[in-house]
Amino acid sequence: AMSAASAKADASSDAAETARRRRGRGAAAAGRSSSPSIRRGGASSSPRPSRGDMQRQVSSGSSSSRRYADAVEDHSEADERPRFGNRWLTRLWARAASYSGVFVLGILCSSRWWPENLVMREKVTSVTSAAAVYANTSNEYLGEFADRLMNGTLMIREVLDNQASSFRGRMQNASLGMQDIFSSMKVPSLRTGGQEEERIGVFMAKTGAKVHHPVVMIPGIITTGLEVWDGEACIRSYFRQRIWGSTSMLQSLLSDPDCWARHLALNSTTGLDPLQSPHFNRSIRVRPSQGFESADFFVGGYWLWGIMIEALADIGYDYNSMHMASYDWRLAFGDLEVRDRYFTRLRQHVEMLVSMSGKKAVVVCHSMGSNVWHYFMQWVTHRVHRNWVHDHIYSEVGISAPMLGLPKAFYSMLTGDNRDFASMGRGFSAVMTHMFGPMTRRRLWRSCSALAMIIPIGGESIWGEELTGCPLVRVGNVSLDASASMDLLSSADLMPEELRRIAPWLLDGVRRSRPPEARRGEKAEEPPEHAWGNVLAAPLPFAPEMQKYAFYGVGVPTDVSATLEETGDDKGTPRYTLKRDATEHFGFELGNGDYAVPLRSLGLMCMKGWKDDRRNPARTPCTIREYLDNPQGFTFEEKGRATLQAAKAAGASPAQMM
Repeated sequence: AMSAASAKADASSDAAETARRRRGRGAAAAGRSSSPSIRRGGASSSPRPSRGDMQRQVSSGSSSSRRYADAVEDHSEADERPRFGNRWLTRLWARAASYSGVFVLGILCSSRWWPENLVMREKVTSVTSAAAVYANTSNEYLGEFADRLMNGTLMIREVLDNQASSFRGRMQNASLGMQDIFSSMKVPSLRTGGQEEERIGVFMAKTGAKVHHPVVMIPGIITTGLEVWDGEACIRSYFRQRIWGSTSMLQSLLSDPDCWARHLALNSTTGLDPLQSPHFNRSIRVRPSQGFESADFFVGGYWLWGIMIEALADIGYDYNSMHMASYDWRLAFGDLEVRDRYFTRLRQHVEMLVSMSGKKAVVVCHSMGSNVWHYFMQWVTHRVHRNWVHDHIYSEVGISAPMLGLPKAFYSMLTGDNRDFASMGRGFSAVMTHMFGPMTRRRLWRSCSALAMIIPIGGESIWGEELTGCPLVRVGNVSLDASASMDLLSSADLMPEELRRIAPWLLDGVRRSRPPEARRGEKAEEPPEHAWGNVLAAPLPFAPEMQKYAFYGVGVPTDVSATLEETGDDKGTPRYTLKRDATEHFGFELGNGDYAVPLRSLGLMCMKGWKDDRRNPARTPCTIREYLDNPQGFTFEEKGRATLQAAKAAGASPAQMM
């Protein structure tokens, strides 16, 4: 009914508009024929010829008159066309308003405090309204544009309908991301019990904190923004904009998922920049953002380093006394130096800060940044000077550092799946699987060599079933030890083509558990370069004055084991997939940790690993600070809990407590 009424109104409106324009042209023509002509410079010129006069002149053979007649004819035909005026802008505004209304109504209908029958009523209303608006805007000028908007609306509505059941019952304290979006306008403050506290840096300044040692910050995996510097036509409009780590990432992802994935992936053969299609004569260049803003926030208000940067600035730090050492988290650690000279630049920045302040630097690493720093210490010791770390570094602080790897990275590379995807609601899971299936995700993750650098190391001595209470991998009902689990990903007999570039690490580096043994009276043998990322096999540099710290959270269920089934052929689908009905956690068994990294990977090296003289020849002390997960907030008076207390509160086994 709405469509019919609107179409009828449009038809009468168009007819009246056409008649009005014709009357206006007739009056204008009459006025021109009766008014005197005006000539440039004040003199009179000949009157403008009529259309009949022009036709007679054309028939007599005047070429200039013929061209003028053609122009008049084209102008008169153009006047007959409908103009894109305020009427069309009004319709577009109404259409945009209808989208907002449909979206808001869909969200409200998915909450638990709306009656069930209103959900069905919303579906009928949204379909009817969308059809009416589509009928009003369907014309030869707006058809293509309207089709695109309609397809987007239908997709959003399907997602809302699919998520209605999963949202219900969870909406009391949810903000649907709006609070995060608005909080990104400024650096958020920590809150306690709903009350906003003073900034941490202000509190530190009151207690006497001030600038002392220069600070170098190294972000973790996926937390540095990535920018497009050169790419295919589908993404060139995002020049120097982030395709990872900001809202422009979501825009580029949703507008063309295939294009976005091609530019985020690396070359599967070289592990470096891929080539642009279709001519393959230029490289895709995606580079890490630089400066403090490269890793202060992720999408929306999810803060990473923002509060630490703010706190340090409050007590006097600036870019002359602190540095954010951003890097491309997709590259293998060795390729950071090959492509970007990252380690050379990091060394130069540290040396500059130390020379300006006259004091050694404090290095603060988050997540995989600690593994990158350990690799850097091997590089600078063996390639620059064996005493460089001792001369320039005061202390190293690792925050949530996966020094012994994390099973989550291994499962992602093997199956293209992990607990994040498995635990999504059905609606979002279906959308993500449609956009990025398991094979697409696995190809993307395998192209990012850095992910392989943080898979579990140490074998049975770290990840054995006797220690963890469960195997690293089960295939069906068969439990596999750590070595057999690694063979599922790569072995001497079966090495996937996309992993051959990092075969030395997968076949040897990741499986080592001890540094090379030195003979009496001889210098210790240098570990091979492909094993520099293994903290069990590559010893710390000789720096007796350096101090090490490990800060991390505990008490959060974390992946420690997965049950798989063999279902594919590694061509259309992965050979191994998660058996999601094997456990109540979508095929995973959970232990203690910080959600991503198990407890043993966070603290065991400080607790025991670096007390070995072969791994720590200078006996550098390592201090642990554990913080029990407290989602309700945190105050300055709260201190980290002791290791055993935190483990007991999380229900850890004796092996995990050890």
